[in-house]
Amino acid sequence: MAWRFKISKYKNAGAKFPKREEWIPELSVGNLMHSCGNHIKASGAFMAFNIINTGGGSLGILPVSTSGRLSNGLPQLPAHGDYVTDFEFSPFDDHLLATGSSDTNIKVWVLPTQEDINSGALSSLNASASFANERRVENVTWNPVADGVLAASVFDTIKVYDVERGDNKYTLGCHGDQIQSVSWRGSGTTLVTSCKDKNIRVLDPRSGGMVLEGRGHGGVKDTRALWLGDKDFIVSTGFSSDRSQEIRLWDSRSFRSCLHSIDIGNSTGTVMPFYDSDTSMLFFIGKGENQIKYCELTDKSPFINENFIDRTEQIKGAAMVPKRLVNVMEGEVNRLLILTSSAIIPTPYIVPRKSYRDYHEDLYPDTFSGEPTLSSSSWLSGQNGQVKLMTLNPSRRSEPVSSPGHIFQANAVVNGSISRESTPAQKPVINKPKPVSTSPPSVTTVSSAQTTNIPDEPEDLVDSQSVESTTLTHNQTDEEKEEIQHSSVVEIPPVSTPSASSGSRPMSVAHIKTPVKVFSTGRLSKFKFLKGRTEHKDKHIVNIRKLSTTVPGESDMFAANRTRCVVPVEGAGGLLQVLEFARPGRLQDTGLPVLQHKSKVLDYVWDPYDDSRLVVACDDAKIWVWNIPEGGLTETLTEASLYLQGHMEKIYFVRFHPLAKDIIVSSAYDMSVRIWDLSSGTEVLQLQDHPDQVFNAAWSPDGKYLSTVCKDGKLRIFNPRKYQTPLMEGQGPAGARGARLTWVLDGQYLLVTGFSDMNERIISLYDTADLATPLQIMEVNAAPPVLVPYYDEDSHTVFLSSRGENQLYAYEVSDEEPYITQLSNFAGEGLHQAFSFLPKITCNPKEVEFARAWRLTSTSLEPISFTVPRVKMEYFQDDLFPDTRVTWEPTMTSDEWLSGLNNHARTISLQPRGMKKLSEAPVEAPKASKYDSYNPDTYKTDEQKKEELLSAMTNKLSVQGDPLPQDLAEGVDSDEWEDE
Repeated sequence: MAWRFKISKYKNAGAKFPKREEWIPELSVGNLMHSCGNHIKASGAFMAFNIINTGGGSLGILPVSTSGRLSNGLPQLPAHGDYVTDFEFSPFDDHLLATGSSDTNIKVWVLPTQEDINSGALSSLNASASFANERRVENVTWNPVADGVLAASVFDTIKVYDVERGDNKYTLGCHGDQIQSVSWRGSGTTLVTSCKDKNIRVLDPRSGGMVLEGRGHGGVKDTRALWLGDKDFIVSTGFSSDRSQEIRLWDSRSFRSCLHSIDIGNSTGTVMPFYDSDTSMLFFIGKGENQIKYCELTDKSPFINENFIDRTEQIKGAAMVPKRLVNVMEGEVNRLLILTSSAIIPTPYIVPRKSYRDYHEDLYPDTFSGEPTLSSSSWLSGQNGQVKLMTLNPSRRSEPVSSPGHIFQANAVVNGSISRESTPAQKPVINKPKPVSTSPPSVTTVSSAQTTNIPDEPEDLVDSQSVESTTLTHNQTDEEKEEIQHSSVVEIPPVSTPSASSGSRPMSVAHIKTPVKVFSTGRLSKFKFLKGRTEHKDKHIVNIRKLSTTVPGESDMFAANRTRCVVPVEGAGGLLQVLEFARPGRLQDTGLPVLQHKSKVLDYVWDPYDDSRLVVACDDAKIWVWNIPEGGLTETLTEASLYLQGHMEKIYFVRFHPLAKDIIVSSAYDMSVRIWDLSSGTEVLQLQDHPDQVFNAAWSPDGKYLSTVCKDGKLRIFNPRKYQTPLMEGQGPAGARGARLTWVLDGQYLLVTGFSDMNERIISLYDTADLATPLQIMEVNAAPPVLVPYYDEDSHTVFLSSRGENQLYAYEVSDEEPYITQLSNFAGEGLHQAFSFLPKITCNPKEVEFARAWRLTSTSLEPISFTVPRVKMEYFQDDLFPDTRVTWEPTMTSDEWLSGLNNHARTISLQPRGMKKLSEAPVEAPKASKYDSYNPDTYKTDEQKKEELLSAMTNKLSVQGDPLPQDLAEGVDSDEWEDE
């Protein structure tokens, strides 16, 4: 039993969890779908991990050395059409990745260089090889000694592929149920599997059969089996019959009974085992847990140091990085990558030593070099081999195999196979160019290199299923741009990719999924210190009873115009109170007249050109149009003047056209977007291509285009009078909880509010010429209600409000970096339900009031004035008040707009009569400072001081009293000094 007292070199090895700023945060990991994979893998160059997007068929790809917050977005590989169940990097090529999916396919990818990935090359990457199966693929794993040999589990079958030739060489169907894990022996000769039928099996693919079979774990939950290098041991994890987690050690030559068993708790998560054959260190990590269990395997005792547990965040997946990447000069013997719900935590295991100035040879036996021992053909012919080793001693270490020096060529695919080039590989070749189609658009994304605005005609658009794959940059020549525009077109990738470099404005059509948080230097804003002020209580409307807060989030909930407002109240039939601003004060407790509908009210909006007309969307799929009597309601109204019917399901929202009278747009649960003419009471247009709920729609300021944001995560821009399908499409907010959008900066940009993958509220700014990549994404905070934007086009200020808060957020939007600048927020007394801003004509420029709104709380209405502090308030601040658009008058009729007419709104000056402009104010002479810092009569230069000092000394020496004795003595002639 002397072995029990043996001191292990790795006994005190422990995890060195990095600081949070060294994590890789803000990843769209989320709640991963169930699969037998570990959800994250690493090579010597990259890490890959599952992310949640539409269908789950994409992987996040990052350099393995990544640390800290991502600055250029998350590169994503669009690997499959369904969830990626498992994936693994080749042990001999850091750029070769095999993936298996629920879509029954196995694909092999040649990843480009890190620079190419950062420039968006992943979005247009094609699989170098693909193998179709009849059922879902559960596991994929590469042979550890033979290059190009890949094993995969497809339900109850093991398949072994020769990837170089694209052939399925072996199919082993000796399992009774779904296979849950597959692991190669370190010599690459045999496989071990764990199965849902509770058995563990050893298979020899080349002999075509099963070598050994035995009972594994008694529980019904998922099990894992891992071959411990080239030893005769196998470790398995699973659950006992009483549902407790257990670890078992097996002799691969006999499964009659396990060599050792450990009960590790009652957690329900599947335990992922990891083994380092160099140090015999074993790690056991449970999905959904926050512990890493560590022990060692020895010859005399199965396990020692069984109680080493390190705590971390809740774990979704884990991976070990190749040993050749560890920092040997810091005592690092292993490194894990821990995948959580929103981050990756690089976790090195360090052996403490007194000094790390010297290389500790005893901690680092020779390790796998990353070079293959056999070719696939040699292995298939029956040859065996051992892995090639290398030293980790920095003074004797050769360069690791991490560059694509012998990768499979993407352009060498013939009949589904991949050929190996003897020369160093070049960058993978992207799809061949397709000609540009001139057919009418259905779903397109237009590069900003082609147009500076939204295209108006079909000939300005590329084919509905294609976009430019090459990023156009400002430093390319005109000839290069022209050549790219005419020839380089590939299929639209169903996935996002990072934006262009921060040095130039994003112009790539590649989509982006995870938001890019931009940090820029501040800019001086005239509205930086805007001030919101609640006006006197004698203007408030109080004692609102039974305010309904169940109006859906797609509605603004509160709508006001210059004369009156409407608020929802509780009661059967959908009740709306119409309150007159001319009658402030306390409302009576009961008996107030209301608008009564026949079903629940979902949204409502005032006609911008008629303060007495209200349009209401209801749960009965009808749009009701009410005309409020002059002076307000005097009795409850139950019959509207008009109703519109065409939607098949309940309606989410309704919006008026900004220029044309009687034109409204609505969207409903039937996924349709419909445009109506109130003058005729008919549906005139219908838009298509929304596969899910439309959260919000917004008209462009010129009334030509309509933009939408959908629950499928897409932004779309329509020209509704010409096409039913979108002109442009781009990736919007990732969250599915709601989103809003509005046009800003004269319709050249779209500002979108929504939620990130982390459920944080964000603001995104898009150039309408290129919806692929947001110019800037800014986090606001984490809160459940969606942010409702109001844009003041004169000041370029966006106000954001949400239900159940006391803050109104303000931002300035610019067409230069930083695109979004935060201004002073407004905090009201108590919580509010909504804000409704009034037309610009209601503002008082004499008080430098640039915006005006009503604030709805649970019991009252409060007028809010937004001003800018100024000194010379006797002048009209014309730098703050440009000529404003007249939004309260239509510019055309509905028939004129439908016929294709485009009339712009006229503008007026807000300058009050008799008030001079600040720009014309006389320039005042600078006032004398009370305390001057320099006075030429008081302060002298150094030369003046020197001259005065010398003069004073001279004068002092020249003024004498009685003569000195030597001055009275007679002088001596010069000849008396001569020698005699």
